[in-house]
Amino acid sequence: MSFRICITGTESTGKTTLAEQLAVQTGAVLVPDVSREYIAALNRSYTQADVLAIAEEIIARESRLYVPGKLLISDNDLINIKIWLMHCNMQVPDWLNEQIRLRDFELFLLCYIDVPWQADEQRANPHDREVLYNHFVNELKAVNAPYKVLKGSKEERLEEAKAAIRKIL
Repeated sequence: MSFRICITGTESTGKTTLAEQLAVQTGAVLVPDVSREYIAALNRSYTQADVLAIAEEIIARESRLYVPGKLLISDNDLINIKIWLMHCNMQVPDWLNEQIRLRDFELFLLCYIDVPWQADEQRANPHDREVLYNHFVNELKAVNAPYKVLKGSKEERLEEAKAAIRKIL
């Protein structure tokens, strides 16, 4: 039996660190963060077309890296893409909403905003974290996605995440 886990939440909440740690400690297949890689390669500001291209690449990589009988951990989330489009006042296409409804993750690990925000060249929302976090909760509930909120230190989040994964395995 295969299981898919999605690490999600607002920027600067430790998602990538958690995804990488979980993949190493569980032997899971990791789908790395597509957004960061894509935006880093741009020599201009991103557009709605770029955000949608990121969504398409997330779908493609998750499909390509999926291995039957193996745990898959994705450091990507189409819900994140939707929230970002809405936050930037960009249109959310119907196909994206449909793909969100079709996602077959057994668990979403939602990283809470209780860790300090760390600036970098791709982060832009140190003051909107609570609003954005609430959007994640609402979107996960809207599609009846199974999720667990992870709080505390990196170590506490890792232990909570491993316990949640053991529970579904």
